[in-house]
Amino acid sequence: MSAPDQHAKDLVAAGALLLDVRSPAEFASGHIDGAKNVPLDQLPGKLSSLNTAKGVVVYCRSGARSARAASIMKSSGVKEEIYNLGGMARWDGGLDVSRYGLVVMACLTLGLAPFTPEPHLVEKVRWVASGGAGMAPMDVFDLFFHGAPWVLLLVMLGRDLLSSRSNS
Repeated sequence: MSAPDQHAKDLVAAGALLLDVRSPAEFASGHIDGAKNVPLDQLPGKLSSLNTAKGVVVYCRSGARSARAASIMKSSGVKEEIYNLGGMARWDGGLDVSRYGLVVMACLTLGLAPFTPEPHLVEKVRWVASGGAGMAPMDVFDLFFHGAPWVLLLVMLGRDLLSSRSNS
């Protein structure tokens, strides 16, 4: 978790436009209160109808589309402050799960492979829990190979949780 982005909140409180550049379906599934939805692909055509006089705070799911939107607005001549909030989770200081995608995918594939009769990792953890008698070097390698994505995920989550406590 991270601290809420106070600068973005201050800009919006001062009258800046809060702009969500995700798709209408993403917007409908949840958005920041008071945000106006203009999907990135429609932004160039709708830019002249937006009130940017007090600045713009732009966001999306992860930050890639909002960065592109900020670039489009700057190159189109918007002179007021354009602030890229990035992922919408930064508004409330929520956990930005977009950065966990590859690690979660590794956990679900590499970390659980092979899937039948049961994941190697489960088998190896049971073996270690029962004393690990008879484990060969290949078994130890399997434990680390299939367990590494899970360890990385736990370390990332732990670090984020600790940093959110220190920011509170």
